[in-house]
Amino acid sequence: MKTVITLSLNGKAYTLEDPGHARLRRYLDEAEQALAQDPDRAEILEDLEQAIGEKCAKTLDAHKDVVSADEIAQIIDEMGPVRAAEEPSVDSTPSGTAPKKLYKIREGAMIAGVCNGIAAYLGLDVTVVRVAFAVLTFLTGGFWILLYLVIMILVPSADTFEQRAAARGVPFNAQQLMERAKLRYAEFRARRSTT
Repeated sequence: MKTVITLSLNGKAYTLEDPGHARLRRYLDEAEQALAQDPDRAEILEDLEQAIGEKCAKTLDAHKDVVSADEIAQIIDEMGPVRAAEEPSVDSTPSGTAPKKLYKIREGAMIAGVCNGIAAYLGLDVTVVRVAFAVLTFLTGGFWILLYLVIMILVPSADTFEQRAAARGVPFNAQQLMERAKLRYAEFRARRSTT
């Protein structure tokens, strides 16, 4: 018999074996300490919890509803340390590049996120891709609309943090997640202050 603990990761309940819960608690406490001076600490921790929750959900199925201590250890290893000496910036070239995958990205999408996904995959601004699609549609008498629909049907959506990172070909780990979240919230605050 093993002791299990139910906890909430960003609003979703997960049942973990007790040793796994203790290790995850230490990991999240370390992340909270690393972000102690950050004004967006709560939002960044929510993003980190959501990413861990997405990984926990992958370990569960209809016949398994407890995340084992070994699975939690593997998830934490995949996420990587939350602190690093001389942490690299997101703008710098990552030490290891992740393979890029084409996904639809719904955040900021005008229709289905196809142009966002192509822009992320190619490393272009989404406006350039949208203009190119419009011009090519006009020049080919609408053929590109058909191509857009095919891509919309066949290409999966990036629903997790890991998939959104793969769409851009950037590594997915706790440090990168926290840095991207910091940049995203800084941009959001800057946009709010200009309006």
